[in-house]
Amino acid sequence: MTRRRRSLADPGFGWRFLLPLCIGVSLNPINSTMIATALATIGRDLKVGANDTIWLVSVMYVFSSIGQPIAGRLADRYGPRRVLLAGSVMVLLTGAGGIFAANMGQLIVLRALVGIGTGAIYPAAMAIVRERARRLDLPTPTRVLALMGTASLTTLTIGPPLAGALVEYVSWRAIFVVNLPLALIALTMIVIWVDKDAPREPGGGVRGLDLPGMSLFAGALGSLLIFLMTMSTPKWWVLGLSLAFFVAMVLLERRTSLPFIDVRGIGGNIPLMLTLLRFVLVFTVVYGVMFGLSQWLEDARGLSPSGVGVVLLIQSGIGALLALYAGRITSIGGPVLIGVSAMLVGSVMIFLATSQSPLWYFGAIAVVFAIPSGPTFVANQMAVYEQTPAEHIGSVSGLSRTCQFLGALISAGLIALFFGTHPTDDGLHDLAIVMFGCAVALIVITVADRSVWRGATRTR
Repeated sequence: MTRRRRSLADPGFGWRFLLPLCIGVSLNPINSTMIATALATIGRDLKVGANDTIWLVSVMYVFSSIGQPIAGRLADRYGPRRVLLAGSVMVLLTGAGGIFAANMGQLIVLRALVGIGTGAIYPAAMAIVRERARRLDLPTPTRVLALMGTASLTTLTIGPPLAGALVEYVSWRAIFVVNLPLALIALTMIVIWVDKDAPREPGGGVRGLDLPGMSLFAGALGSLLIFLMTMSTPKWWVLGLSLAFFVAMVLLERRTSLPFIDVRGIGGNIPLMLTLLRFVLVFTVVYGVMFGLSQWLEDARGLSPSGVGVVLLIQSGIGALLALYAGRITSIGGPVLIGVSAMLVGSVMIFLATSQSPLWYFGAIAVVFAIPSGPTFVANQMAVYEQTPAEHIGSVSGLSRTCQFLGALISAGLIALFFGTHPTDDGLHDLAIVMFGCAVALIVITVADRSVWRGATRTR
């Protein structure tokens, strides 16, 4: 039996191991996508514009972005199962908040808490997979990574039509209540099926968390969010503050014995840096489609929330099926290059769209963008797994999600800038131009990065 076949069939990667992890990592994407088809309705109900409702998107991503590397660090130091449990409990406790939220400010706070809770789960899940593979002396479990990616994409599939139906026939508040049963199921499975954490080396404590590094990281990302969300009247001093926080963090982390983010290791790992950059660019485009096109379809094209959900269902559903196939890949470059080429085509199609375009045209756009939503996501996830030392897999996996959410924040800022209080054809076309530029940059990076054209290696 070959080593790869052993990794696929070994009971260490059976369904009892995978199911709680797949459900857990699904909590973040389903909360991301359900809000997409509810933004316009929430705005009308609370009497705010698109430039205000988009904060419901961005605040979740900024708190997930800050929280995921921190959660990954906690998983590396104290055990990933503990982090899985803590994240699930937080989602469970905040899931009922949408019933009582009375204004936009309360909804924003609620989304921030959901972002922290759901964001903690992915880096912990990656750390659990890495520990199991290393203990069994197995190579990169590409099928396991593909199944986790498929779980995320499947909930991207379920989220929009589910939210569309809930918004149209129940209330937009129902999209928050959905967290209650999902978090309870995940929590129960983790308690029953996920093994307790192995003993960690002593000497961690609060000091081992590098609280100054975490604080500087949070300051850099938080101030960047403020800048991105006010790009219509840019506050350049806020961008400068973000840069100052970032520089201070890098200088501090280079001198810290137990850094929150190993900037020396990452800085010397060019393939990993390029992979993190790909995450930013890919998700700037993907979330531009998910949140920008969805709002435009409802407010400018006149589709119902459930109709918008169907369009996003096509994109995410086909992407999930393609992600399953991506579990067979042995190199990273091919799926990434195919995906970013599809982005080029899709960006041109969005640029040519108008509020008079037929419905089938938007279905075709969704099919095109399914390609980067599926295999490209799994390939980049596989690259992080391959390029990261085992002892840092939790924190770097969290950092890769931070880069993903940074792309979401950039797209949210662009949407607020181009759409203002109401989506227009011109605003959509401006967004498409930026997406096209991101796709061109991705092609250049992927072709130039030789590391992504090599086959998978043994888990370190």
